[in-house]
Amino acid sequence: MLDKLQMYIVFAECLSFTETANKMFCSQPTISHKIKQLEEKYNTVFIQRKNKQIVLTERGKIFLQYAKKMVQLHEQMEKELHQAESSLSVYVSHYIAENYFSKILPNIESFQLQPFSIKGYSYENLKKSLLQEKTKFAIMPVYENDRTFQQGYNVDLLFEEELVLIMACNHHLAERKVIYTRDLESQILLLPENHYLQDLIKEKINQKNPTVQYMEMTNFEIIKQAVMSNLGVAFLPVKVVEKLLGEGKIVAKSIHGCSIKRQNAIVSNAGKQLSQKEQHFCRYVQNQFDTYECPLLQKIPSS
Repeated sequence: MLDKLQMYIVFAECLSFTETANKMFCSQPTISHKIKQLEEKYNTVFIQRKNKQIVLTERGKIFLQYAKKMVQLHEQMEKELHQAESSLSVYVSHYIAENYFSKILPNIESFQLQPFSIKGYSYENLKKSLLQEKTKFAIMPVYENDRTFQQGYNVDLLFEEELVLIMACNHHLAERKVIYTRDLESQILLLPENHYLQDLIKEKINQKNPTVQYMEMTNFEIIKQAVMSNLGVAFLPVKVVEKLLGEGKIVAKSIHGCSIKRQNAIVSNAGKQLSQKEQHFCRYVQNQFDTYECPLLQKIPSS
């Protein structure tokens, strides 16, 4: 039936048996026969000749409208069936993938029959993937100083975290009960490559005007190694350093009167409808952070 509908749509556009046959790669008698089959099925007449020209009858015009809708529905069905069978690609920050998904993902029983893949990227690459519409949503940090990017997207907050000051156990500030921003005077402060996170940290530190030497490093992992080697101090999320804290390899402190916070969210394209599978995944992740906030989000150690 579908092939007859597609043939009828082509015929209605050109109103020529010869042209239709050429476009459908078949003979003229085949076109004529299929149209007759449609007319017999619906017990009506779809085409007629007027002044040696072929025209559609009123019923032929009505049938054309529904034929287009039926073909369109069929194509949509095939597309959705393909999407249902294909793997869901989840774009997520390296930080969230490494520090939170290990606790979240094994519990997704509802996704056992719906395969998905996790794609970990930096903030800039996640941002680019959204802008280039490689994905309709990403699980990532959001920054106040990048609001222009966020304007075209829905931002559903997952959690907010405070960055703590970490240092080697033998650092001269490690034994201090209270640390102030001025105590960072002449310190080497290690920063990640992410310029938005750099600006967030610098903005808070520079409010008190200490003379700080900033040193950029590639990622959190390299910064941790540098801190343990006493090459400097750094502001990192507690989740990144909780294992080292538990092993007594580094010390974490909060700074009196200086709170550096970062938000993490599901950022989705406001102009694109998420598929049912994508919506299901996002709801699950949101629920995990809402329901299991205490075990997932560690509190900042007291000074």
